Amino acid sequence: MNTIIEERKETNGFFSTPFYYAFRAMFIPITRFLIWAKITPNMVTGFSLILGMIMGIYFALDILGLGIIFGLAMAFSDIIDGQLAKSTGFTTKFGAILDSTVDRYNDFFIYAGFAARYYALGRPRWMMLCALAFLGSVMISYVRARAEAGGFECKVGKLQRPERLSLIGIGALISYFGFDIGIDAVVLFLATATHVTALYRLRYVFNQTQKSK
Repeated sequence: MNTIIEERKETNGFFSTPFYYAFRAMFIPITRFLIWAKITPNMVTGFSLILGMIMGIYFALDILGLGIIFGLAMAFSDIIDGQLAKSTGFTTKFGAILDSTVDRYNDFFIYAGFAARYYALGRPRWMMLCALAFLGSVMISYVRARAEAGGFECKVGKLQRPERLSLIGIGALISYFGFDIGIDAVVLFLATATHVTALYRLRYVFNQTQKSK
């Protein structure tokens, strides 16, 4: 029996730590199968990029049902590749960089898909909100990466990637059932809240720099 290793840590987002790890435990059977099949973490990460591209295309075409399905598969792949890496001992610096890079591309596919959908629906002004939401999502990760590169801790903020993806999924599902306010509300919220989170992280790092003087 393959032992699946999960590095326990406190979560800082909206999801509680027990819920976070209980949810991740659902994917342990899949991870065990992939270990048996000798699938590497980087292969799963690369596959998630393909899933993200397909998701974005379906969102752009306003085929929300399939977009949600591929989006869920993409998000779940992001969980599995981490479990796989820790459990097989294939945790490498390159793998971490690849995973983070693919995450940013997949974020782009989400908002580019929504933006193309807005354009097709004759609502081009909303494309700017999609751009702002994408920028804010990138900046949340960028501030943390730069802070940690400088030796500072920066895992604060409630609007982390699992929370953002969950909101996007809920919004897309509401719109799928005919209530377009679902995607509208999520895009509008993320276009503002992501920047608030990025600035909050920046402030948090600034306070650490002051203490280190």
